[in-house]
Amino acid sequence: MPRHETSHRHGEAALKGLLLEHCRRMNSGDVDLMLELYTEDVYVEDPVGSPPMIGHDMLRPHFTRAAESFTHDIPGTPVAAQDGRHAAVPVSVQMNYLPMGPTLVRHGALEAPADPSRTLLTLDVIGVIRAGRDDRIEALWIYWGRSDVGLLPATARGRRR
Repeated sequence: MPRHETSHRHGEAALKGLLLEHCRRMNSGDVDLMLELYTEDVYVEDPVGSPPMIGHDMLRPHFTRAAESFTHDIPGTPVAAQDGRHAAVPVSVQMNYLPMGPTLVRHGALEAPADPSRTLLTLDVIGVIRAGRDDRIEALWIYWGRSDVGLLPATARGRRR
């Protein structure tokens, strides 16, 4: 995990803006644009407790799957920590069930839908970041459990292609 530097502090507005920018870039579907927001040695747990993804090479496939699923993040109100390095935001995530949904079924997080091609996967998560010296994210923790996963008909959002 990247070392925790305490010498560089960010203002609360900058930390909150970094979280909202993360959501905006996730919604863009542009993997390279997403990765630009992270340090080269970024540490990511999604979900917290899973094996960490360290660095762009490990994070790229994760972001690619999110883009292929047409992930749409709807952020709540971000909150900045007083240490000038950390911030958190609740996010409602919607994505096409395919291609990621079957993995959650295999892990027992939800039941397989009758029509996977017409189903949305929903996740209620809390994202926590640690900002680095260069105003990019050096660590990201995404908190969610099985009770935070659900399914909706694709018409609930309007399926994107």
